[in-house]
Amino acid sequence: TATLAFMMGLADDAYNTRPFLKLFIQILCGAILCYSGIHIGIFSNMSLNYLITILWIVGIMNSVNMLDNMDSIAAIVSILIFTTAAMLIYLSNTAQNNIYFLILTGLIGSLSGFMIFNWHPYKLYMGDTGSQVIGLLLAITGIIYFWNDVASPNENISISRQFTIVIIAFILPLADTTIVVINRLLKKLSPFVGGRDHTTHNLYFRGITEKRIALLFGGIGFISLSLIYFIQTKITFWVMKECVLFL
Repeated sequence: TATLAFMMGLADDAYNTRPFLKLFIQILCGAILCYSGIHIGIFSNMSLNYLITILWIVGIMNSVNMLDNMDSIAAIVSILIFTTAAMLIYLSNTAQNNIYFLILTGLIGSLSGFMIFNWHPYKLYMGDTGSQVIGLLLAITGIIYFWNDVASPNENISISRQFTIVIIAFILPLADTTIVVINRLLKKLSPFVGGRDHTTHNLYFRGITEKRIALLFGGIGFISLSLIYFIQTKITFWVMKECVLFL
């Protein structure tokens, strides 16, 4: 699926492919993952799990693509989400023999090196070729370590707990995409066409520099990481009031 996402992103960068072709490839990536056993598993109805998985894959791939609208933003957000997942593996005491921990470490290192050249003013940019692959990997990481919480010693998955963790971990891409889509639909514009109406652009138009916006997003991502650390280590019995408290 990563190769498929890469080829689709490369074609889009080179030939500016139609949005519905990208959507088809993203849905295909989600279907392949479901077939291979990587899917959200919090509901008893498997059809519902598969549907939410495909929507999740499509949503996160597009979210990262949308976040890649200003220097370093997509890279910083991705690094912090991958770091949060790596932290959950470390807390489960399985990091030494966990292939996912090794992959996440490689992704964090690669994105950190890339961000040196992507920092404002950028010398390299991610483009669809990078954002589609990173978005897919973030979506897979979200399924395994946030939706399904395989690193938690607690075998009883609380739906409200998992929703809370997912929202906290992915608050930046989810919030930006939701706001952009709603605003464009209200203006009767296509959400699939690029524009300068993202959260980063709104902050920039208010006089905040690109470097400070990147640092702000990094700070919010670090707060999300800290909240998930608190949930994972301090809250052993989850009830609805914790969900209300964090949301």
